Amino acid sequence: MKNVLLLLIFTFTSALTFGQTKIHYKVFYTDQIEHEGLKIEISFTSKKATDSTYFQYSNEVWGETNLTNCLKLIQEENPKYAFKIVADSNRIVVYHPKEKNIRFSYHIIQDLKEESPKSKNRPLLQKNYFHILGQSLFVIPEEIFESNIDDPEIIADIEWLNFPKNFIIHNTFGSQQVKQTLKVKLWSAFYNSLFVGGDYRIKSFNYLKKTVYFAIRGTWLGAYTDDNLFTALKKTIPSQRAFWNDNNFDYYTVIMTPTMTQTDSIYKGQSITGSGVKNGFLIQSSNNPFNHFPTMNYIFNHEMMHDWIGGKIPMRNEELNYWFSEGFTDYYAYKNRLRNQDITLKEWLDGFNKDVIKAHWENPERNKPNYVIKEDFWKNRNIEKIPYRRGAIFAFWLDNQILKKSNYTKSLDDLMRDLLKICTTENRKFTDELFLEMAQKYLGKDLSYFFQKHIISGLDFELRDVDLIDGFRVEFVENIPRIVGDDEVVRKYILK
Repeated sequence: MKNVLLLLIFTFTSALTFGQTKIHYKVFYTDQIEHEGLKIEISFTSKKATDSTYFQYSNEVWGETNLTNCLKLIQEENPKYAFKIVADSNRIVVYHPKEKNIRFSYHIIQDLKEESPKSKNRPLLQKNYFHILGQSLFVIPEEIFESNIDDPEIIADIEWLNFPKNFIIHNTFGSQQVKQTLKVKLWSAFYNSLFVGGDYRIKSFNYLKKTVYFAIRGTWLGAYTDDNLFTALKKTIPSQRAFWNDNNFDYYTVIMTPTMTQTDSIYKGQSITGSGVKNGFLIQSSNNPFNHFPTMNYIFNHEMMHDWIGGKIPMRNEELNYWFSEGFTDYYAYKNRLRNQDITLKEWLDGFNKDVIKAHWENPERNKPNYVIKEDFWKNRNIEKIPYRRGAIFAFWLDNQILKKSNYTKSLDDLMRDLLKICTTENRKFTDELFLEMAQKYLGKDLSYFFQKHIISGLDFELRDVDLIDGFRVEFVENIPRIVGDDEVVRKYILK
C-alpha cells in the first residue's frame, strides 16, 4: 500500500511539472545603465547534454522591428561560449561545452538615440529609469517549445541585484520584490508583461481585500496630477469588475510613463497609447500643458476592459479576432462610462459619432476585408483603426438588436458575461464560430450572412432607425450616419 501511495504521489508530481521549464535569471544594476544597459545572467538545466542550444529572443514585438539591436552579448563575460544571432528566426544559437547546465550573460540596451512616441515598445533605459516588455528582457530556451503546447508553462526565478534602495523595482507580477518566483504561462503571462524600475512613484489601494498598484513617473502637466489619475483609477476598477461580477485578481497594476515632455504651448496634440498586459495595463503618453483628462479616462476604461476581452476571454486567432477584442472593448469603454455617469448621454453620443462612426466612414481603408487587417495591422495606421471602429459599430447594432428582441430584458451585456463563463469554466478560446453560436441564442436567428458581409468582407453597415431601440434614431450628415438619442433612452440602453 505504501509503494502504491508513493507511486501516486510521484505520478501526481510528474503531471504537475510536465512541460514546465525552470529558468534562473539574475538582473544586475549598473550606474551606467543608459550606456551599459541591464546585465542579465541566465542559467538552466537542459534535458540532454549538447554543445549548442537555441534560445528565443523576439526580433519583432507589437510593431517594433529589429529588436535584436537591443541585445548585446559580450564575449569577455562568457569565455567558454560563442553566440550567433539569427534575427529572422527570433533565435540566439549558443555554443558551449557539452553539458546540461548552461549559464551565460547578455545585456539589454536602448538602441534609440532619444525617447520618441513612435518607438514606445522598444526597451528604454535611462540613468533614472528603465521600461522593458518581458518579451524584450528575457531570453527563453527553445527546448520549452518541444512539448507542442500552444502556451507552455515555465517557472522563472528572478533576482534583482545591486539596485540602490531608492530605485523602485516594479512589474506586472509584483512590486518592490527583489526576488521573484513566477510559475506562469509563457506567451499570455511571462511574455505579455512589463518590467519597470527607477524613479517611479507607487500608490496603492485595496478593493475587496485585493491590492491595486499605480506606478507613475515623470512630471506631468495640466490635469494629469498623481491624485487626479489615482482617483480616476479607483473609480474605474470597481465599475469594471462590477460589470463582469468578477474580482478574481490576485495582483493588479497600472503603469504610466511619459514618452516626450514639452512644456511650451506650441504643440497642442497628444500621442497616447494603452496596452493590456498580464495583471494590468500600461499607458504611454506625450506630455504637454494640453493633456486631455477625458482621453485618459477613456484609456483607463478601454485598457481595463482587456482584462476580460482578450484576457480571460482569450482570442484563438489574434488579429483576425481584433474586430471583437478591440472593437467590443472600445464599445464598452463608452457604454460603461455612460452607465457609471462618468459621461452624459450627449458626451457619449458626441464621442461615439465623432471618434467611431465618422472616423470609420472617413477612413479610406475602411472596407478592407478582415484578412488584410491580419496582414497589415502593425504596418498601416488606417488599417490598425479598422477593427476598433468596425467592431464597436457592430457591438452597438447587436446590443440594440438583443434589447429589441428580448423586450429590454436582455442586452449584449448578458451575452458577454455568458461568454466569459464559457471561456473560463470550459477553458475555451474566442472564435467567430463561438460568437455566432451565442448571438443566435440571443437573437433566435443566424447572423452568419450579416457577419460575413460586414465583419469579414468589410462592407459598410446599413444603420437604420428600425434596427435601434426606441429613443435612438439615425440621421445622415454628408452621407455619414449619426446616432441621435434622448434622455429617456438611457434607462433602457444601459440596463443595470
